[in-house]
Amino acid sequence: MFCILFVLHLSAQGFCAGDTVVFTETAHPVDYADAVYKTAAQIDEWNFTIPENIPLRVYYPTDLPAGEKRPLIALVHGGFFIWGSYLDFDALAKGFAEKGFIAATIEYRLCHRGDCEIARLTTNPCNVSWGSSFLPSAYVSAVDVNDGIRWLQAHADEYHIDPEKVVVAGHSAGAFTALNAAFLDQAEIQQLIPAAGVSGKYLGEALDPVTGIRACISMSGASFNTDWIEASEVNGENIAVGLVHGTSDGVVDYGTAVAVPCCQTYNAVVYGSCTVAKRVKELGGNYYLLSGEGFGHDIGESPWVETVLVQLPAFVIKTVLCGENIEKHSAVVRSTPLAMCPGNNPNLQTASPCDVDAVTPAVLTPVREVKGVKGPGDLPLTVYQDIHTGLLHVQAQSPDATGSWMLTVFAMDGRALRRLTFEILDAATIDPGDLPAGVYGLYFQAAKGGQSGMVKVYKQ
Repeated sequence: MFCILFVLHLSAQGFCAGDTVVFTETAHPVDYADAVYKTAAQIDEWNFTIPENIPLRVYYPTDLPAGEKRPLIALVHGGFFIWGSYLDFDALAKGFAEKGFIAATIEYRLCHRGDCEIARLTTNPCNVSWGSSFLPSAYVSAVDVNDGIRWLQAHADEYHIDPEKVVVAGHSAGAFTALNAAFLDQAEIQQLIPAAGVSGKYLGEALDPVTGIRACISMSGASFNTDWIEASEVNGENIAVGLVHGTSDGVVDYGTAVAVPCCQTYNAVVYGSCTVAKRVKELGGNYYLLSGEGFGHDIGESPWVETVLVQLPAFVIKTVLCGENIEKHSAVVRSTPLAMCPGNNPNLQTASPCDVDAVTPAVLTPVREVKGVKGPGDLPLTVYQDIHTGLLHVQAQSPDATGSWMLTVFAMDGRALRRLTFEILDAATIDPGDLPAGVYGLYFQAAKGGQSGMVKVYKQ
């Protein structure tokens, strides 16, 4: 007899088998839609208000069944709150959507104060005012991104969004914003900016945190204050924290250092990915630190970027869909470490290894793609094989597939080899026992409703 072992965390997109994440869908066709999600005052020092339309783009698979909901991954671009566009993450967002997620790239208001305009013109951000320009812009970006996520949640039915499974991710300034969207509230930001949410044409907008965030991914980013990451958030709200950071990052330090260390103009201290990982671990939360040993601020360099593109979707499957903890540290090593600052000016030392946890000897989350076998006709089941154990995972494809089922295993010569009954809620796992390698027919028959059908599987 086969035996039912446990209920599996199996989604339409994939499942978790030990440390391995298995994607079960082939690439989806993808479309996108643009929207202006709000209009608000431009960030400047003038005494009149210039309204600014703030857009987003949402990418979604076009072949999802009606009513099906998928996690939303909200992507926030970087650029020192001066440069960049919500379209910078176009390729990454499309890649997420092809894997069955809903992805959105959310614009936020960039700084148009005088010092920001000069920095934009000279491509030199080192003399941007920390208190008058950087901090207020960081606050406004959090306000805007929260509003963008809220807009997407309000339009969840149009784009197959699960409003309770939101991941907010960003690079550089976008990573600051992602951490703030996940963990910041009004009282906390007022420790740095007393006027935040109180007065001013843009600072007067209140920070209204969103609900439904289940993970935050910070790439080359930092927190203004790790005390803002609280146990009630990483445990009570189960917000998993993914961290991607190069140890030779001279723009946002990997550990704890003054802001933009290569500038040598700021006294404010920020807390990079190593320090954030330690904070989350201290609180008993779920973190994954992917260090780029010898890599810098730009995550687009090979083989760094290839690792990131594989690991980020796997992180979302493992934490948001499977509900599993990671709490590990892995690394990709550059053959020749980069200097932290261009031309070694100033000559700063690469960050020390992060001691949050020992680095695993290989990339943390192995990823495989295994296509499921769908039932024929009106059989609302899909069967997957566990690549490690040989177990069979059976997933319900519709609400009427739940309940009692009978399964008969046939050899290809027609002999009935196994027969059992089992209950299925969303998914079930079955042990095929000591069957030798070969091809088998699985005949499923529902106890009610008359649904039945045969699928063919290969036992390895």
